[in-house]
Amino acid sequence: MTAPTFAEERTALSWRRTAVAAMGTAALFVHQTVATSWHGASAAPLGAAVTLMALTLIAIQRSRALTGGSDSDGARHVALATAAVTGVGLVALVIALTYPSIR
Repeated sequence: MTAPTFAEERTALSWRRTAVAAMGTAALFVHQTVATSWHGASAAPLGAAVTLMALTLIAIQRSRALTGGSDSDGARHVALATAAVTGVGLVALVIALTYPSIR
């Protein structure tokens, strides 16, 4: 096990920032579900929140791998993070286009 380089440390910090942002955004999706009377489609925001919590776990795992000196390729983590963000973005777009009070 080797000490992480500066580039690995910066990348680990960016994964931590991704985790914090995902947690904050998940809280906003939960708030959207709880604070509104739009209960007919509450599964979409809750699904997005669960996806973001999974992204949080992925980001923490990758950050720990980088600071632990792991030489593993992060392609799987990046692919999962990309898929999660794309899916949540689509859910947010659908909510924005169909939520009754926005129009």
